[in-house]
Amino acid sequence: MKLIELLERDRVIVPLHATTLADAAMDLTETLIATGAISDPEGFRELVPEAIPRDVVTVGQAFLVHYRTEIAKKLAAALGVAEEPLRREEGSDKEARMVILLVAPPAESSAHLRALSSFARALSRRELTDAILSAEDPDDVVKLAPLEEIELPAYLTVRDVMVPRRLSLRPDMTLGEASKLMVAHNVAALPVVSEEDEVLGLVSHKELLSHLLPAYVKRESTGELRTAPRRSQEILDPHAIPVKEVMDRSVLCVSEEQTLADVATMMVSRDIERFPVVREGALVGFLTRADIVRRLFGR
Repeated sequence: MKLIELLERDRVIVPLHATTLADAAMDLTETLIATGAISDPEGFRELVPEAIPRDVVTVGQAFLVHYRTEIAKKLAAALGVAEEPLRREEGSDKEARMVILLVAPPAESSAHLRALSSFARALSRRELTDAILSAEDPDDVVKLAPLEEIELPAYLTVRDVMVPRRLSLRPDMTLGEASKLMVAHNVAALPVVSEEDEVLGLVSHKELLSHLLPAYVKRESTGELRTAPRRSQEILDPHAIPVKEVMDRSVLCVSEEQTLADVATMMVSRDIERFPVVREGALVGFLTRADIVRRLFGR
């Protein structure tokens, strides 16, 4: 399937007369309803306020609003170009003139993710976004060669599901700093990377519990601080231990181009919870079992 097949001419609004992202999404909602992509119009209209900004992906100069719902009859998309930049939400500094609304029934979750990824990659091409933003009417959009050429991949890759890199640790950061980051951002593990972003190891809840829990128990029971030895035999507060001293060095990394099926098989057969994702040896993302379950089976 080609990307353009998801967009009928009647689902393209140029210009889009909207002043907020929510208004733009509602306008695109009406085009999907009018073209028969939705089985329950009223129910679908109620979804719009709930999805913004939760189900919005920002890609360059575009907002991608996406739903997986039983109300959708099939995988379909609508596109609009606003006359003025729209804010993602009140108080946000993220603005875009282009809005894409993508819907799919839950049974087509794989196709939905492949379409979402394809739109994201397409909109990262400056020449394509410039052409769409300069379009004067829907015909200018649907006849664009790049949209006619791009095909949805036949299978999901790691890149389609992974969380792009957000957090990592440097080797000399301490366990205390690692624990604060993990708690603040609600993550179960963080990769440790070099200055070149090469993955050196991983710090997870396991390392935190192994080194910090004894100190906590000792302090709670006696009021004293239990210390832990470093390899140099120095004694110090375990919160001050550099992560390079305790990180798990036996870390398997995967490429963003590997198929999701292959990586999921490795997770199950080797009982691995998570993988750092690398491109040319440098960290670019993170993939966990929870990411796969949430993206494939979540509503």
